Amino acid sequence: MSDTQGKIIELLKSFEREGMDPLIEYMKEGGFFTQPASTRYHNCYKGGLAEHCLGVYELLTMFASKFELVPSFGAITLPYNEGNLIIAAILHDICKMGAYIRSNGKAPYKWNRATPKGHALLSLVYIARYIKMDPIEEMMIRFHMGTYGTLEFDSYCSEYPIRGDKTLSKDERYGKSLGNAWFHNPIVKLMYFCDELETMS
Repeated sequence: MSDTQGKIIELLKSFEREGMDPLIEYMKEGGFFTQPASTRYHNCYKGGLAEHCLGVYELLTMFASKFELVPSFGAITLPYNEGNLIIAAILHDICKMGAYIRSNGKAPYKWNRATPKGHALLSLVYIARYIKMDPIEEMMIRFHMGTYGTLEFDSYCSEYPIRGDKTLSKDERYGKSLGNAWFHNPIVKLMYFCDELETMS
């Protein structure tokens, strides 16, 4: 077991969540700890996915403890705890398990067309098979790509809108768009910044 794998498993087991053990087994069997995080950009090497997710967690906890995240006037902010940060940061890219392959056994990797297309939303689907997520965790994972998530898949479709549908009530719009999530919950924006920062390290 690598040091990164050991740290991640320890974090995931550091709080109670029904279904966590089967989820960890799924991660082991699916290659979470051996996969690259991208085809040829950040962490594009064996074990890069796990290292990236652990790095996002370390940045997230550092900045969340260093800065007081003050929501905008009128915001309805969800509470969060250490377990929420662990779930969001460690599992946000679980969709990448099996997504990148080497046709000739050498770099660079390429996208495995046999895997489903999707990013944050696909991660939420995979996670939900094993554990029940808190709303703040879902929001942090869903919007971790920031504005890039509105331009997924070569701009022909997006995972979420920037602005919500104004014809809906405030309750119906809550957490359904990037702007709404960032306005009400600054930790969601911080998650995006930490993901972005980690890819540049």
